[in-house]
Amino acid sequence: MALAQRMIKMQESQTVALNSTLARLKREGKDIVALGAGEPDFDTPDFIKEAAIEAIRHGYTKYTPAEGSMELREAIAGWLQEAYGAHYTPREIVVTAGAKYAVFQAILAVCDPGSEVILPQPYWVSYPEMIQLADATCRLIDPADRDHLKISAAELKAAINAKTRLVILNSPSNPSGAVYSREELAALVEVIRDSGVYLLSDEIYDQIVFDENGYTSLTQFPEIRSQLLLVNGVSKSYAMTGWRIGFLAAPEEIAVAVIKYQGHTTSNPASISQKAALAGYLGSKTFIGEMRRAFLARRDYVYKRLMAMPRVKCLLPQGAFYAFPDVSAWYGREKNGYRITDSVSFCQYLLQEFGVAIVPGCAFGMDTHVRLSYATSMAVLEKALDRIENGIQSLESAGKF
Repeated sequence: MALAQRMIKMQESQTVALNSTLARLKREGKDIVALGAGEPDFDTPDFIKEAAIEAIRHGYTKYTPAEGSMELREAIAGWLQEAYGAHYTPREIVVTAGAKYAVFQAILAVCDPGSEVILPQPYWVSYPEMIQLADATCRLIDPADRDHLKISAAELKAAINAKTRLVILNSPSNPSGAVYSREELAALVEVIRDSGVYLLSDEIYDQIVFDENGYTSLTQFPEIRSQLLLVNGVSKSYAMTGWRIGFLAAPEEIAVAVIKYQGHTTSNPASISQKAALAGYLGSKTFIGEMRRAFLARRDYVYKRLMAMPRVKCLLPQGAFYAFPDVSAWYGREKNGYRITDSVSFCQYLLQEFGVAIVPGCAFGMDTHVRLSYATSMAVLEKALDRIENGIQSLESAGKF
């Protein structure tokens, strides 16, 4: 008996695989510094945790509606109105078991077998696998602007064809930290509006933006309201990754389809986590500013260190908590039996020889780069970047092949 083809074709998440490798090396007593984690190192705020505890004490431990509780959907609608002036009714909002599940269900809701999904590179690791599980096809756009790692309206227009059903945009970007400006988004929106395709906007990092001009959400373009599938959640901005609460805001007919699917899969998001998320959306947002300031200081430090390393190029991240340097100038070197041919061998060399873990860029569709997360303490960053620098300097004397 064989596995289903969809499971055979699916690739393991490189970031999840890295975590497994790190756990094994640590069990073996290896001194490893890891910059692979895609989650804030801050604790969930106490008032949110207290809301969950109170929910347990008051017996809020039963099923909720498949789409999430009405009070949470109302709170999300209120937050979207307050943050972006975007009007959504609770009927257009589906609470999901994490934003990742919202993305997957949105893809399933609008893609048929043979549909094409336009995906700019670099992309988040799970998008291609989700598209494949929907029996759709990825149409990748490798941006000509390698300094800013963003696609242009002309590139998007050239990629859209009769089979295109969906475009996915992630700003701020995981892995690059790139953020599209209002002007850049307006140009893309014009193409989307004219083409009639759906646009999935993954805005999970929207509160972690360093530009003093702030963040522009695609909900602020009413001309594509009927085409927009918005994904967000509490994982990154509220330091609630393990609570698994995200949401999809979409036209009602799509929300209804997703609710139907969710009712047959997860039934509903965890009731206790919903109460915690409700406290987050309704409560003080002061802690978000505190996190953002800490991430900004770390970003500046990481960027300065990377740019001082020989033959390394890096975009200054404008959001999220990742740096995505181009290290391809070091490919073609051989050291201590390691042949550095791509991002995987580069990362393996640093891990095994220098005890620092970062994620290969091939996981994000860009093998010339690697991803570093600065969602950790400054002390850890200093140690990790010392090791990366030592590893790169060691390649200065390495032979070429």
